[in-house]
Amino acid sequence: MIVSCSSSEGNISEFAAEAILPTYTPYPTYTPYPTYTPQPVSRISVPTSITHVLTATASPLTTKASAIPGSAYTHASFYDNVVLEVEGRPLPFLGKEFDPAIGLPAPRVEGITLGGSSISVGGEGPTTIFIILAHWCPHCRNEVRELSRYFDEHGLPDSVRLLSLATQIDESRANYPPHEWFANEDWPVPVLVDNSESDIAYYYGVSSFPFFVVIDDSGIVILRIPGRLGVETLEQLLDAISQLGVRN
Repeated sequence: MIVSCSSSEGNISEFAAEAILPTYTPYPTYTPYPTYTPQPVSRISVPTSITHVLTATASPLTTKASAIPGSAYTHASFYDNVVLEVEGRPLPFLGKEFDPAIGLPAPRVEGITLGGSSISVGGEGPTTIFIILAHWCPHCRNEVRELSRYFDEHGLPDSVRLLSLATQIDESRANYPPHEWFANEDWPVPVLVDNSESDIAYYYGVSSFPFFVVIDDSGIVILRIPGRLGVETLEQLLDAISQLGVRN
């Protein structure tokens, strides 16, 4: 399914319409999400804000002190034992004509990175581009490779925080385990690890891979983009976010 994004309900209509949409081609640069049903009404229709502690098993959370250098991965069961805390309501899926998540609070997630450190996304904090990836997705692999080269040459941006997510982790599919894939590509962006149920992806309304979510410093979703960006569109997005910060 080809999806599109509109900022008609948000406060970034200029860069969403002029900088992002003209250069984004949904097909064939994304991989459809393999497990979600289009309208998970039973979970989205939560009447009030909730706090949900998500645990895959009772195993303890791997800490930085116990992790091997450069990775929290310590044994084969690591990805089955990830512990997360998620607060808030799940974001709706992208619509055909507009994105109903624009202007909504991003779910706040507390988790661990592959580097072994605790990290959060959502809530008040730095403006963040959340890059959601699946290790088996060919478009994710191409995106990571292209952007890694760009970041190696230009460094990570100062105007916005970049954070990535490893989700839909499946040992039977390509590029498993994810930490080796990211290491082989010299991926410099911190990687938050989803649990075995891919709850972070669910709460962020992910419908395809790769998937980008822009969250402002108040914790509000201001843009979601399915599919590859590439260097040119990423630069336009970074420039638009920088200009938005000046206006605000």
